[in-house]
Parts: sequence; structure tokens; C-alpha cells
Amino acid sequence: MNFPAHIKVEEPQKERIQTVEQHCRSCAHYAAAAAPDGLKQLCYLAGLLHDMGKYTEKFKVYITAAARGESVRRGSVNHTFASVRFIFNRWHRDSGQTLHNMTAELLAFACGSHHGQFDCVSLEGKDGYLHRLEAEGVDYEEAIENYLRYCASPEELDRLFEEAEQEVVRAQELLFSCSKTKEEIYFYFSLIARMALSAVIEGDRRDTAEFDQGHALPQQETEPDWDALLSRVEEKLSDFRADSEINRARKHISDLCREAASRGGGIFRLNVPTGGGKTLSGLRYALARAAEGQQRVFFVIPLLSILDQNAKEIRKYLEDPKLILEHHSNVMREKPDKKEIEELDETELVLENWRAPVVITTLVQLLNTLFDGKTSCIRRMTALCGSVIVIDEVQSVPRKMLSQFNLALNFLATFCGATVVLCSATQPCLDQTDHGLRYAEQPELVPYDETLWRVFRRTELTDLRKSLTVEELAAFALERQQEAGSVLVICNTKSEAKRIFEAIRSQYSGLLYHLSTSMCTKHREQTLEGIKDALNPKSPIPVLCVSTQLVEAGVDFSFGCVIRIAAGMDNVVQAAGRCNRSGEFGRICPVYIVRLRGENLGRLPEIRQAQQAAECMLLQFQQNPQKFDCDPTGREAIKTYYQDLYAEMTQGSQDYPLPKLKTSLFQLLSCNGQAEGHCDTASRYLLVQGFRTAGEQFRVFEDNTVDVVTPYGEGKKLIEALGSQFAAWNLEERRKLLRDASRFTISLYEYERKKLADCGGIYSLYGGEILVLQPGFYSDQTGLTSYGDVNLFEEV
Repeated sequence: MNFPAHIKVEEPQKERIQTVEQHCRSCAHYAAAAAPDGLKQLCYLAGLLHDMGKYTEKFKVYITAAARGESVRRGSVNHTFASVRFIFNRWHRDSGQTLHNMTAELLAFACGSHHGQFDCVSLEGKDGYLHRLEAEGVDYEEAIENYLRYCASPEELDRLFEEAEQEVVRAQELLFSCSKTKEEIYFYFSLIARMALSAVIEGDRRDTAEFDQGHALPQQETEPDWDALLSRVEEKLSDFRADSEINRARKHISDLCREAASRGGGIFRLNVPTGGGKTLSGLRYALARAAEGQQRVFFVIPLLSILDQNAKEIRKYLEDPKLILEHHSNVMREKPDKKEIEELDETELVLENWRAPVVITTLVQLLNTLFDGKTSCIRRMTALCGSVIVIDEVQSVPRKMLSQFNLALNFLATFCGATVVLCSATQPCLDQTDHGLRYAEQPELVPYDETLWRVFRRTELTDLRKSLTVEELAAFALERQQEAGSVLVICNTKSEAKRIFEAIRSQYSGLLYHLSTSMCTKHREQTLEGIKDALNPKSPIPVLCVSTQLVEAGVDFSFGCVIRIAAGMDNVVQAAGRCNRSGEFGRICPVYIVRLRGENLGRLPEIRQAQQAAECMLLQFQQNPQKFDCDPTGREAIKTYYQDLYAEMTQGSQDYPLPKLKTSLFQLLSCNGQAEGHCDTASRYLLVQGFRTAGEQFRVFEDNTVDVVTPYGEGKKLIEALGSQFAAWNLEERRKLLRDASRFTISLYEYERKKLADCGGIYSLYGGEILVLQPGFYSDQTGLTSYGDVNLFEEV
């Protein structure tokens, strides 16, 4: 019997057919290949079972009619419930055999969620398993009979289940060793469930794409020679002249990182002062670890401005663009999952699955991969296994999700063979949070050395301890510019930066720049180039720049003076790193903390909390500077700052609170107690997590954002090309254009998008998947702007 999983009509009277057996076997193979070593049998079996429900005459009629262009209702034939029912009927027991049942539930979740997650137990008390076990119209008996006859025998399935169960037994032993509470153990099992689902989605989508395109796809776009890449980078680094104290210190830091690569896997800290060369030191360490058997390398950057610079640096040293994938933009917007979609959506073919040797991405994309509910995000999770993950400016992780972030990194390092490096000049005390990180035995890649750190002290911090109006701050900046020649003012919000920029511009005729995420990547790059040219140490030009905090981490320029509007000490230290960066001014340069009168941080409570913790530490410093080694930005001061910051957080506030649902993301993904209390049948199961609800509720930032292509510079031509007929029918051309367009995008909060849409400021392409900004709404000086004299919104 020929039961089709996919049909492709290539010309009239000619079609290609992939059978369910062919698809399930291929999916199982690819799922196992993508899975971590401790889950390969579980993922193979899940892949083999996932499309069991397609073995019915009803599905055959449906898929045939759809392939031939006949009118059918998408998802009208359910094909995911049959495998869930089979798994429970064959392997799930009413009592005892705990890990036997856990294995069955993990399989059932992975199979039943490959087109969208479900809640094992919902907050309303609905039993997600029972719904799938009792649903009508599934044609279960027919599907099982045909599956066991044409795809896999009961004996093979039982054997595979026993092997999968042994994996779950070993997994529990490993997870018990790194868990402090019952909640943590269940949270780790939720990550196992997500990883198994990720493997099934990867296998399913990969095999479907290969059938659709008519040829096999490489497991990885390019196979790297890590030893050769490491040698190339080290050869380039050897050309650096150790002609100054700072350059000798940077070389020493790099050498220490290279030596640390032999320690094995785990979670490590790269804690070096700003200007210590951590980007290249981190690259050298990552390549050395990859050469010892890691699968790929990730560089995770919090801000696009840093990503632009670091990606350019990494490309320069690796010299092979085919090795590198940049994934940071949502120009092509990831659609919400729709149940029972049989053909692969074109959007999924365009979105990346992180199968390049070197991936440069944002913190947002990493967190989405770990916690967002969309299948396109979940699919990427397996790519993290066995990889080196370098997270820059780790202090940028929102504090409301520290519990999930820490436990996810523990899981990746302990269970998935990953090596994690947390980079920062202001390392947060992540091992002292409610659910702490488990660092490696020797966590510091570069041990603290006072003599080494002293080399990088190039500034003096002065806390003015008074509030200034916008006009007073502009005047203060102009005074400092007369003294220092170049001044950088760093603000907490985009609206502050624009107001201060306008106040200075009304009084200043010299070089004045604005920087914020209101400007697209290309615009920021060109602005940064102009600033660096003006700051050239050989022939400096007086210059003044007003920016948001996007310049604080990793942006390689150096001013003679920095003014920072009060924020957390991590921001203050990063701001100081933009001043006298390489000691080129030949003196200690000033960094000022000021307060902005009437500052509105209503939408940014984390900045306000950080301000208060910094105020507390600075007051302690003023009263007893010796306690902090007379350095308000030193290790002891930063440690005190973070301890104060975490101590002031209320219970559960690190668990991603969901007050409207009276629970938290951490609870939904661990014991899910609130939901369990409303469900009479919940006691039958071990896996009771509210996966779907958690995925729908997760946002890295409070307001979800969308990316919009701007008409800045070449952006105009790219917009025209994206709207052309050629791009409409040629998927590969559209993919290329989307990659190019990512450098001409800005991110909009939902309220900004809505207001722009209401006044005709944006329009869409491809049914709303790509948003485009109208020309009148973009300024060549400050980026996104109001139209004419109409103030559309107060930006944050």
C-alpha cells in the first residue's frame, strides 16, 4: 500500500511521492543525528513515530487533493494524535515504573507537538494527554494497523523504547547531581522534552525540505578545519606589537585564554576590564575548544551595534565568509504555529536553523531558542549541543528571567556537552541567584591579577550627585567639550538622547552625532565610522556625541570625557570603557555620573532598580572607600552592587513572573502546581508542564518588537527588489535580499508599529511577513522620526 507523506506535482501528469515510511525513517535518522549523545535513541524513536497518523485513507485523500490544487481545509485531517495514543496504550502504566512512564510522556510530547506545543496540564486544569487519547475522528485503529504493517514492527518499537528508557534513567541520575530542589529537576526535564521536540522538528523539516527541493541538504553548510582556523588566528595575533603596557596586557590575557581551552567543558567566566581585548581572546579560546572536538561556535551579542562590530572582526580573522552565519533580524517574521500544516511553509525554508560552523547571533535569538513557543525557534535548540557558546556582556540578561537562563545553561553544559563562556567587565554573581549557575571547577579563564587590572585604569569616576535639566545637561556637555575636546553623553532612553541632541544642536556648530536603535544598522555603522575618523588620535577633531546605551558594550571608540546619566554600575563601568580606551590621551580622563531631572523610566523598571542599587553602593563607597580598595568600579564594588541588586528583588521575581496568570514561567516549566491543583487526572503523569502557555507568554523584553525595513541609503533599492515579481516567485533571491535588508532594519515596539500603521507610516509585503517604513518617517540624522510636525510617540 502506498501511503504518501508528501506529494509534489512538478508538471501536469507528473508527481513525486514520498511515503510515510520513507519520511518517518528519514526523520528518525536526522532527529537522532541532531540530538545530544544522551538522547539519541529517544529522539530516533520519536522521529519514527511522529507521523503515524498519516497511515489512513482519509489522510491519503486529503494530501493528494492538496497537492493537486483542489480545495481542502488545512489541518482538517488530524495526524498527530494517533502516535500519542499509541505511546500511551503500549507503554504508559497506571502506577509504578516512574521512568518508564516519563519516557512514554517525553515521546508523546515530542510527537504530539511537532506542529505546535500543547500544555500537558493547562492552567484551567485541562488534561492535554487525555484530550489526545479520547478525541474522535482520529482513525486510530486504521493508522496503527497500517503503521505496524508498513513502517515498523512492534518488536522493533519495544526494543527502541527500552533503549530510550535507559537514556532517561541516565539523564535523571545526571540531573539529580545538579539540582537543589524538586522544581529544578522538573525544569530540567522540561528542557529534555524541548530538546527531544527540537530534534523531531529538525528531522521533520529537514527531510521535508529535501523532498521539496529534490536533493539532500548538507548537515552543515561547510565542514571547518578548526586547527587550521586556530593557526590562522594565532598567526594574525602574533603580528600585534607588544609596544605598550596595555598591548602587553592584552597579549597576556589572550595567552591565558588559549591555555584554559584544555580544561574541558563547563561554564566559565571571562572577566577582563573594558579594553582588555576579550573579543579576540574569546575567539581564540572558542577555536581552541572547537579543535578539541566541539561541534560549532556561537558568539551571542546583546546589542546589534556590538554584533555589527564583532562580526566584522571575526570575519576578518577567519577569512572565510562561508563559515559564518549571522542570525539576528526578523525581517521575515516568524509566524505563529498552525496545527496540522502538511507542506513546509516557505517561511521556514528562509529562516535559519543554525547549522553553520560559526554562528553570530543576539541574546534575544538565543533566549527565544531556549524558551519561545514557535516551532521555528524550538528547532534551533539542538544546534547548541556540543558547541562553544560565548555570551558577551552577560549582565544584559533581563533579571526577571535569571532562573530559567541559569538552569538552561547548566543543562547545556552538564547534559548537552556545551562549553559556555560568560564575558563581561562587570560579572554578575549568577551563582548567588535563586537558582544559581554551576560554574566549572576553575571558572576564571583569566584569574584576577591586580597588577594586570591596574594597567587598564584610564579614567576617574566622579558622581556629581545632583539632577540637571535637559538644558543644564547640554550646557555641562558643551563646557566639558571645551576642556576635553571630545565628549560622549550616554542616556537611558531614545527620547532622552533625542532631546539632549536637539538642545546641544541649538547651541553648537561643531561635529555632533546621534546614536540609537532608532537608526538602522547601516546608518549606525556609517555614523560610527564618522565618529572614529573624528577621534583619530593622530589628528583628532573636536566632536560631541549623544547616544543611548548601545555604545556601552564593545563599541571601539574613545572620547576624552564621558557623561553618563545615572544607571546601574554595569552601565557606568561600560560607559567608562568608551573613555581614554587605550590611554591615548596620556592622562586620567573624567567620567561623570549625573541625574536627569524629570526622567521617565515608567516603561523601564529594571533600569530604575539598577539606579537604586548603584546609588546604594556609591553611598557606601563615599562613607568608606577603603572597603572597596578606593575604586568605585573595582571587583569588590561590582560584587556589592550585584548583591544589593539581587537582595532587593522580591521572592519569585527572577522566575519570569506572570501576574495576570498568577504563576511564573519557571513554575509553568517545572511542577506547574497551580494547574495541577485544578486537574483531577494530573496525578497520573510526571510531565505536567504548561509548555504551550509558557511559549506563548515568553518575551525577552516586556513589549514584543517587529523589524521594519527602512529606506535609508541602499535600503530603498532593496525594498523595491523585495517587492518585485522576481523576488515573489524566486525563494532563493528573496532569501538573499532578506539577508541584505537586515542591515537596513529597525525594531519597533507594538505601540510604535500600531501608531505608524494608523498614519500610513508603514506597509507590508508578502501578506504581512515583511514590514517596510515609508520614506517620510526616517531622518538621516536620528533615524526613525515623526512625520512633519506630528509627534507620533514618546520613544523609550
